[in-house]
Amino acid sequence: MNLSSESAFYEFGRFRIDMRRYLLLRDDEAIPLPPKAFKTLLVLVQNRDRVVMKDELIKSIWPDSYVEESNLAQNVFALRKALGEEKSEHKYIVTMPGIGYRFVAPVEVAKTRDVKDSLVVSSIAVLPFRPLVEEGSDKFLGPGLTDALVTRLSSLKQIKVRPTIFVLKYRDDTSDVLSIGRDLNVDAFLDGRFQRDGDQIRVSVQLVRVEDGSTLWAAKFDESFTNLFAIQDSISEQVAQALTLELSSEERRQLRKSYTDNTDAFQLFIRGRYFWNQRTLESLKKAIHYAQQTIAVEPCYAPAYVGLADSYNLLAGHGGLSPKDTFPKAKAAAMRALEIDDSLAEAYASMGFINYRFEWDWNLSEQNFQRAIQLKPNYATARHWYGESLVCQGRFDESLAELKTALEVDPLCVPAVADFAQTLYFARRYDECIEKTHQALEIDQTFVRAFIFLGAALEQIERYEEAVTALTRAVDLSGNNHLALSGLGHLYARMGKKEAAREILDYLNHLSLSQYVSPYNLSIIYTGLHDTQQALSHLERAVLERDFWLVWIGVNPRFAPIQNEPRFVEVLRRVGLAFIEPQNHPADAKES
Repeated sequence: MNLSSESAFYEFGRFRIDMRRYLLLRDDEAIPLPPKAFKTLLVLVQNRDRVVMKDELIKSIWPDSYVEESNLAQNVFALRKALGEEKSEHKYIVTMPGIGYRFVAPVEVAKTRDVKDSLVVSSIAVLPFRPLVEEGSDKFLGPGLTDALVTRLSSLKQIKVRPTIFVLKYRDDTSDVLSIGRDLNVDAFLDGRFQRDGDQIRVSVQLVRVEDGSTLWAAKFDESFTNLFAIQDSISEQVAQALTLELSSEERRQLRKSYTDNTDAFQLFIRGRYFWNQRTLESLKKAIHYAQQTIAVEPCYAPAYVGLADSYNLLAGHGGLSPKDTFPKAKAAAMRALEIDDSLAEAYASMGFINYRFEWDWNLSEQNFQRAIQLKPNYATARHWYGESLVCQGRFDESLAELKTALEVDPLCVPAVADFAQTLYFARRYDECIEKTHQALEIDQTFVRAFIFLGAALEQIERYEEAVTALTRAVDLSGNNHLALSGLGHLYARMGKKEAAREILDYLNHLSLSQYVSPYNLSIIYTGLHDTQQALSHLERAVLERDFWLVWIGVNPRFAPIQNEPRFVEVLRRVGLAFIEPQNHPADAKES
């Protein structure tokens, strides 16, 4: 007898098998089972009117593998334990020695349940996997498992998955997991624990609905560490099944997609991802180091090339390194990723970033971002970067739409909230920009870019002292971030404090003798000081150096006093932004 309806429930005694969630419950409490043990129970229950032969069971449970009968016996032992059956009891499973097994308890089959069991889950978070024993544990393994599952589940178009960078901040949070789930503003979360003992790893995981704390699915895995990839496959597939998602064949393929079976390469890779998610100058350098080591061990590991590309992509914006030193390396890595897998959304997003930020190829950039979004609509980074590229072209409404979509996937992503404010600033919607920067700072009171654009917007509406406070805070928090310093220098010049502005200018010019300093940022201060020739000369130098920040030239209101200069228009043309019309605002060219 077989009943494969996804809405079926099998009930016996105090137990219920929920086929929707691939879950065994006792009195509505989930009982975690290893997936193979659950499958064993399901086959026995579905064929309860007869003895199921050992060979038949093995073929059903391990269709593509050869295993010993001892594996089957271990599954049956796990089931007896889960069902509370003593050694001498046969309330549920009877062993037919040398032949097979039979399920003997009376079973009721139901097609529907009450409304309590209805599942409406459109967003989930994978909480950082935590070790059962902290002492001596691998600090990278938990975040690595989290990131791997986020990457796989993000390929599902029907749910939004919170990005790794945001959930990792809860790694050491001792709050109740339900409160964390509510903080993340998701319908459900995946909570996992692991313990590694030599070559063995045990993973316990459950999918919990935030609304009522009910368990939607739970399982335990005991595997050799080399089977870590199989655990990731099982968790991803069964989470999708628990959420009753109708998956396309491509989504099923993506869930099981693995670029390596080399655990050494995987461990190096997750170390790189751990540091990339920290997004500081030093952590990005470490991320590059581990990505390169991963590639040395596994030369065809496409995600490692994406990690390398994105680390180089962001490095140019963190100061001290020339774009000409970082972006060509980023492009080589992204192209190699696409050679290995031309359906990798993350690699197309990396290319889109390079196309607009360094090559100024706006059409190709748009094609690559749209390809990334087509392949993975819920990949927030692609939406975020695409939105940034649109604002540079003066396409403000389109930019805000993409950033809004990115925030629907990850509403608490501070960089995306800050860049939403940035778009409002460039669109001359200063009051709205100020409001949005405050939203970003409510999430993270130390986020530097939020202070930078708060100060910039306050300057434009002539709230100068408040602007000084915001930009000074950005400088202090960042340890003299060049973009923050240039904004403060321009502000001082506009306030008539030209000596203070020149002190910042002198500091940055002196710094440029030992490290890369953006000529675009220097030009901002010269513009504030009404030194038009120096401002234009530095913008022309920025063109030659493929400056990271130069893409903002056509929309930045600080350049209003020089935007009609022929040399300025020529810089716009060389950056591919000559189509942008000068935008005037009453405050744009007004100087104290």
